Amino acid sequence: MKEATILLSTITLTLSAIAKPPMTNAPSKGTISVQEMLATGPTQLKMHSLMMMNTGQIKGDVDTSYLPGLTITAEHTDSALRSMTAQILGKKFIQDQEAPNTDALVLISQLSKDDVSDVRFNAIYYGLTQVKHKSPELAEQLIDIAAKERNPSLQDRIIISLANYQPQVEEILNEKLKSEDAISYYEIYEEFTGKEPPNAEKFLDMPSSRPHLIIIKPSDKDAEAAQSALIAALKKKGISSPSVEISGKGENAVLLVTTYITRDYKVAKDFLKDNDQYSITQDMWLTPELEIQIEAMRKASE
Repeated sequence: MKEATILLSTITLTLSAIAKPPMTNAPSKGTISVQEMLATGPTQLKMHSLMMMNTGQIKGDVDTSYLPGLTITAEHTDSALRSMTAQILGKKFIQDQEAPNTDALVLISQLSKDDVSDVRFNAIYYGLTQVKHKSPELAEQLIDIAAKERNPSLQDRIIISLANYQPQVEEILNEKLKSEDAISYYEIYEEFTGKEPPNAEKFLDMPSSRPHLIIIKPSDKDAEAAQSALIAALKKKGISSPSVEISGKGENAVLLVTTYITRDYKVAKDFLKDNDQYSITQDMWLTPELEIQIEAMRKASE
């Protein structure tokens, strides 16, 4: 914390004290403002400026004079800058605003489609979901995001943000169920509407939009025995080739049940939720980010 304070304080030093060309092309006289540092400073000091803004360590309000610099950091090659910028744009120019700043909203929309998941998350979580009065287009955009991302925290935020738009949400989802990507919208339908999707039966034998992962703590301390028993039980329930893996060792071992068909997930979930032999600890969509984490855990346990 002490080191961060020292670094942040450098922003208010004179130009001659912190750098000389080619480090920055800021004016050679006087002190460098945060706005100038965002626009002309090196990456590290851009980040320090954003941190100051995000933690309330600058004088005055973050107003539209900061937008030129924030536009630069929103388009920077460094994803950490883009991610922090998304937070600030949302908190300072969109949240609690009757009408969000148009330029900030354009940048947030751009960042919500970023290649990096953390950037997208911040743009959506702090930005798009915080628009006070949502247009039909924005409501549909948020539903599309939920169907694609499958991040639990993000999905909860989107659901809450659309709580006052239930008739529109149901109408949008009903229309989406007619599309080529209908299975993705079927999978989120009940969470968004509190209702079972219409014609739900036709979706049950479709491949899921992405695998579903159920993490289980077995009561049997012998993980291999618990694995074999669960595979046999799921086969009896109609899942032809259950995917059940062991993760961890000894008392820390858990079973990972992965399903790829909608019906298989429902069968597995119904069997496990009231079964004393197995305790569900997590139930989630297997996103690319989660697959990376699981693979890292596998390697660490080898």
